[in-house]
Amino acid sequence: MAERIWMRGQEGGFEGVKEETYAAESHLQELIAEHPELIDGEQIRPDDARRWILVGREKGIAETSDAGARWSLDHLIIDQDARPTLVEVKLRDNSDIHRKIVGQMLEYAAHASETWTAAELRQAFEKSARSQDRNPDEVLAVLLQGNDEPDADRFWERVSTNLAAKRLRLLFIADRIPDRLARVVEFLNGQMRDIEVLAVEVKRFRGGSGEMFVPRVIGRTAKAMGRGAGGQSSKLTRESFLAAFRDDRHREAASRLLGAAEQKGAGFRWAQHQVAITTKCSLWPQPATIAWLCPPTDRHGWASWLKGVTYGTRKPEDQDQLDTEVWKVLAQWADRSLVSYAEEAYSKGYVGWTVSHGNAADHIDDLVERLENVLVRLAAL
Repeated sequence: MAERIWMRGQEGGFEGVKEETYAAESHLQELIAEHPELIDGEQIRPDDARRWILVGREKGIAETSDAGARWSLDHLIIDQDARPTLVEVKLRDNSDIHRKIVGQMLEYAAHASETWTAAELRQAFEKSARSQDRNPDEVLAVLLQGNDEPDADRFWERVSTNLAAKRLRLLFIADRIPDRLARVVEFLNGQMRDIEVLAVEVKRFRGGSGEMFVPRVIGRTAKAMGRGAGGQSSKLTRESFLAAFRDDRHREAASRLLGAAEQKGAGFRWAQHQVAITTKCSLWPQPATIAWLCPPTDRHGWASWLKGVTYGTRKPEDQDQLDTEVWKVLAQWADRSLVSYAEEAYSKGYVGWTVSHGNAADHIDDLVERLENVLVRLAAL
């Protein structure tokens, strides 16, 4: 039985809006190509809504890098984190949605990640934008929503990085998602580490005043959303720590901080819920902890005040050490008032400030510079 939505008009009357099927599968495909916002990015990532650019329709996929296209993907779109998203569109009465679509999509992903290049995708995107009388740079600026002119070269470098790492998203879109497909999608999304698998149901309703489209995202299981970086009792490693980040920008920011610390000779203490960055100083007997990096989870072990990126230190128990040059450097380092985008992080015996993963990504150059600066200053004492 078709669903019906009741709408109340300004004068108080009700109008029934009845669900209708699409006239043809191509109609839903065209709708997604022209209005990718129907793939509701806020449902996919409530805290950081996904936005999209269309790279192209019927994007060819080759079996090997030196061969011509063997398969054709309905849509290729890319989000603001430069993650390629493969889209297949089917209607409920297409038998492939019940039998073939999952295996087909996995085959597409396996070969696309090996044979596509960022340069090829960039050329396809620019051609697609111009075919719609749109400037590719302006389209990219809307996607990235930055204050400055978009760095197109850097964006497509990130696309290349994601392809090499096989960080993809697979989307099954239909007017109605069958229960069997929904269960498979939820299973895959809960088990696959670097590939996000989702289904989007886009129902169409028609009434006297026009059409309505209602998207619903399927597959965001609790396990997939809160996937940790390891077992309950195991310590993090660099690999498991970075793998816990589903957002590419946040992962890249965390990786840059680890790399900057390592390059300046810092040490790392890997724990179950965070990694501490430490440094040695000739004026103090023990290494000083200057930062903690936490993966995106609501569990922080012994220190619930730690979250995101936390810069700070532990206060010396020996009062005489408060007068040393080391403490003067550390006290300034832990002063939140010097950082406009940070929140105070306070616990008994500790001082510091914390930055969310989103703010860390937005201010990563400043955070790296501050980290490198304090490590150099402490090493010089």
